[in-house]
Amino acid sequence: MTIQLLIATMHQDDYSLLDRINLQSEAVVINQCDRESNNIITVNGHKVTWIDTIERGLSRSRNMALKNATADLCVICDDDEVLSNNYPDMINNAYSNLPNADLIVFNIDRIGWNEQERIFTKPGKVRRFKTYGSVHLTFRRERIYRKQIVFNTDFGAGSGKYTSAEDAIFCRSCHLKGLTMYTYPGILCSVTCEESTWFRGYDEHYFYDVGAYLSVAFPKTKHIMKWYYPLRVRKITDLTIVNIIRSINCGFIGYKKNLNYDEYLTLGR
Repeated sequence: MTIQLLIATMHQDDYSLLDRINLQSEAVVINQCDRESNNIITVNGHKVTWIDTIERGLSRSRNMALKNATADLCVICDDDEVLSNNYPDMINNAYSNLPNADLIVFNIDRIGWNEQERIFTKPGKVRRFKTYGSVHLTFRRERIYRKQIVFNTDFGAGSGKYTSAEDAIFCRSCHLKGLTMYTYPGILCSVTCEESTWFRGYDEHYFYDVGAYLSVAFPKTKHIMKWYYPLRVRKITDLTIVNIIRSINCGFIGYKKNLNYDEYLTLGR
């Protein structure tokens, strides 16, 4: 099966990114910059569609990459990854071994990451409420197209609304529309965990955005799901349980009013 990386990046002036990430397959690159162009290049024998765009927002880049993808299997990719050697063989083997899988989630090697992360040691079906970061995700392109699943442009870096959770909403949409997701052993890539462009710790802003996310992903059970977060981060935040729940509840209200965190502080109270 053919494989394409769907890469989101910013302000690239040349194609050196493709060597840095260890490209071994076709790719679609969306480069947010100050120009508009569309080029087809060949790198190490692989076709790469390189699109420069003035559009902003990670989810918009993801959707543009999806729109221009043509391969059987797609891999969500960021510009800070280094893909594992022979990743095309690993991905093809996974989908051959799991013919019913619409999406497959792989391990990643997080360099400099302080939080514990579960390692997949054998294939397993993912439960319907479980979501994963985009760096883990691969999928059958045709299945995503058929279900008309895209990234929510109100969420993610550069959206101007809610700073994260675009990948979680994508996973949730896949579950709700009946697609089947599996985990699979094997490391897809390594990622150096440096300073985030959006994450500033588990503060009130973070939990406000969690409230917006839960409003989209779990509209009927959000008031139950919200109690997961104080339990998960109680040892790594200075906020009390009351503060966390209050911030999430503010996110519920702000999402209804279509307000981001700063707008809510000014207009929404």
